[in-house]
Amino acid sequence: MTDAQTSAFKVASGNAEPALLNTLFIGALIALLILWAGWGLVHVYRGYAAGKIQEQTMARFVIRLVLLIVISLYLFAG
Repeated sequence: MTDAQTSAFKVASGNAEPALLNTLFIGALIALLILWAGWGLVHVYRGYAAGKIQEQTMARFVIRLVLLIVISLYLFAG
């Protein structure tokens, strides 16, 4: 950003650095994603343990979850 853009951003955000807010929002996104992943794994495992979810469905969920986390980390934290 140019100096004028940076100063305008600081005025609008309450004198916060753009890099600091970027790190804050990316950290919040990754934290929420990991919390959601844990919640999903717990529920899928409960369904699997109760016999309501097949092993293939559980494996597909885990693969999709890992792909989502890896792609999100690559795109947002890279």
